[in-house]
Amino acid sequence: MRSLWLDEALAGEEDAPPVEGEIRADVCIVGGGFTGLWTALQLKVREPGVDVALVEADVCGAGASGRNGGFVLSWWAKFLALEELCGVEEALHLARASASGVAEIGAFCAENGIDAHFRKDGWLWTATSPAQVGAWDDTLVRAEELGERPFLRLEPKEVARRAASPTHLAGVFEPTAATIHPARLARGLRRLALERGVRLFEHSSMRRLDRTGPPRVHCETGSVRADRVVLALNAWAAALPELRRALVIIPSDVIATVPIPQRLRNLEWPGGTCIDDSRMMVNYWRTTLDGRIVFGK
Repeated sequence: MRSLWLDEALAGEEDAPPVEGEIRADVCIVGGGFTGLWTALQLKVREPGVDVALVEADVCGAGASGRNGGFVLSWWAKFLALEELCGVEEALHLARASASGVAEIGAFCAENGIDAHFRKDGWLWTATSPAQVGAWDDTLVRAEELGERPFLRLEPKEVARRAASPTHLAGVFEPTAATIHPARLARGLRRLALERGVRLFEHSSMRRLDRTGPPRVHCETGSVRADRVVLALNAWAAALPELRRALVIIPSDVIATVPIPQRLRNLEWPGGTCIDDSRMMVNYWRTTLDGRIVFGK
């Protein structure tokens, strides 16, 4: 079963062939989501002559990259955790780079003709119960101590107005955030990868990774031997014994309404703002360019 996003993005495109026989490449990337496709494109930017083979178990964008809520956020909300993990300087570098990365995605789509419905309308981090009010305070205080102000503090009435619901009791706003149609972005990256000479193989699930000598990725109907292998597997990396203990897999469910643009206008729900609450396992929601409401948890 395909996601709504991917159904809309495929638009009759033909699948790439599977791996057949033995293939040789400089780099083999396993996984055709955002991580794998961006990696392939960056390799081609840095060294245009490098021979890159990308293998995907289904079709590019069929995994989490084509099923998520389409929020493009910085890491400022995770700053305290970043600082604990890697220290203040590296945490600042990562948070700043992630905020810049949001705008870079929009610019990349515009420059390369990817219609990913990119809308840089910000993110509302809200409280929908008294217990959630102020969930952001420690993060904002620490950022301000370091001379950074990534969030704007809003009055409760303004939060409720922007979220089109009185359920929202308080919140802060990050203006750098955006929303996208995630599968359109994934399929756009796939198109660019093919145009730039990446050899793409779909319906080619990795059955085994042989690391004796030059690594070899074994698929059902063939294999790829490469000097380097990139595992861009997301949750599927938990199938590898070496990585299983380092991963925690958290599911997320996302639903979308039919297009209801007039009802959204009646609610005065503006633009493509990302919105979520402050639960441990957050609820999150947004509108789409064609007038749907997307809700996830």
